[in-house]
Amino acid sequence: MNDRRTFLKIALAGIVAFFVFIWNKLTLYHLKTTKQQRTTVPFTKNKEVFFADQYIIVTKNNATTVFSAHCTHLGCKIDKTEGDRLVCPCHGSEYDLQGNVIKGPAYKNLEVLPSQLSDDGQNIIIGA
Repeated sequence: MNDRRTFLKIALAGIVAFFVFIWNKLTLYHLKTTKQQRTTVPFTKNKEVFFADQYIIVTKNNATTVFSAHCTHLGCKIDKTEGDRLVCPCHGSEYDLQGNVIKGPAYKNLEVLPSQLSDDGQNIIIGA
């Protein structure tokens, strides 16, 4: 009876590890393909934080920074703020408006993406 429980525990741990491995691979692949795209997004200067699809656009002190909207923990899409914090809805990781981790389980800062304003200032161009 004890050997059966041990076997089931090991088998369950193996299955969970397999799914975590697959989830991680799929998330990394998605982030890699998203990063290669060039995107144009309407730009609003009067909003401090703006969520646009896969991006978080933060305008503070006349500087605009674009972050990947994917949490560095498991890749969930960050889509809300609480005060001056960006909050991941999946596991509660929190980032400040500079993209720095202030609460885990994430331990890496948000990725800053290259961006520039269009000549007319109406759009922001994100990507390579």
